[in-house]
Amino acid sequence: MHTLHHVRIAHVLPYNLREPGGVQTHTLALSAALGRLGHDSQVFAPVQPLRVRLGGTRADLSWHPRDLWRLRGFLRKPHEILHIQEPLLPLLGPLSLLHPDSAPTVVTLHSAESTARRFYHWTRPISRLLLEQADAVVCASRVSREMAEAALPESPSIIAPCLDLAPFREVQPNSELNTILFVGRDEPRKGLATLIEAVRHMDNARLVVAGPTREPTRRMADSKTTFLGAVPHERIPELMQSAACAVFPATGGEALGLVLVEAMAAGLPIIASDIPGYRIAANDGDAALLVPPGDAQALAERIAELWRSAVLRRELGERGRAAAQRFDAAAIAAEHLELYLTLIRP
Repeated sequence: MHTLHHVRIAHVLPYNLREPGGVQTHTLALSAALGRLGHDSQVFAPVQPLRVRLGGTRADLSWHPRDLWRLRGFLRKPHEILHIQEPLLPLLGPLSLLHPDSAPTVVTLHSAESTARRFYHWTRPISRLLLEQADAVVCASRVSREMAEAALPESPSIIAPCLDLAPFREVQPNSELNTILFVGRDEPRKGLATLIEAVRHMDNARLVVAGPTREPTRRMADSKTTFLGAVPHERIPELMQSAACAVFPATGGEALGLVLVEAMAAGLPIIASDIPGYRIAANDGDAALLVPPGDAQALAERIAELWRSAVLRRELGERGRAAAQRFDAAAIAAEHLELYLTLIRP
């Protein structure tokens, strides 16, 4: 057991904090939880990012000289641990790795998309060289580890992403309603089109979509679907309070699925695609009904099965709440702190 002392942690995040995303959610929750444990935890993120496409998603990354100058000042502040999220994303990650820094460096790899595997393979010499600058490499799940395998200098630790689950524990779902909730961006890999197709063939269903949506997707839907557009994160528990279940029909590219974990913590019965990241989050399928990705008919049948059985809804909700606690920010922050303390020289 390490002697606990005040630790100063500098987090570098390559993504814009004004845009929703799992890595942003995780980093802010981790930093806040470390603060509640009595440590000084600060997060750096770009303020003038440029939007780019990365595989099946989009991201706001920093290329602006102002952000790079700000990063230089941030890294000069005293700290005992430098923790970089997605360290190979330009330009903040590599520059942070290569910055002369006497503090131990931890990096976390999150990506679970197939394009990430190809990226790590094609850039293996430079990616491995960069990752070798870190004192510890962490992967968000075994899926992330498999994607990065070609570039990993050694066997990494696996520490799951975390969330502040307190607002979701207070939710009491109304299983008597007929509302299906989808939370997320409308990207092809998120599978929203499959869910809309499933709902179109159900007479007694209502679908609520919380997240930015493309016009072609809106044209697919009938009157049973309501599009809310982008919704502030603090309103998500309220939406879950008014839903009978949540559905996550992604086709892949999910290291874990933090929104799915939030819905589980809220006690919502979950139906999700049977992809590796969701299977991990759902405790190997114990805490959710899993369906083949892209299969609208199977999805509709699973929703109908859920609505026929109040016992199944209750049991799934209870198992989901229990499974979600593995990703609570306090527990995950303690895991990170243990890692940090092994790297800090006495």
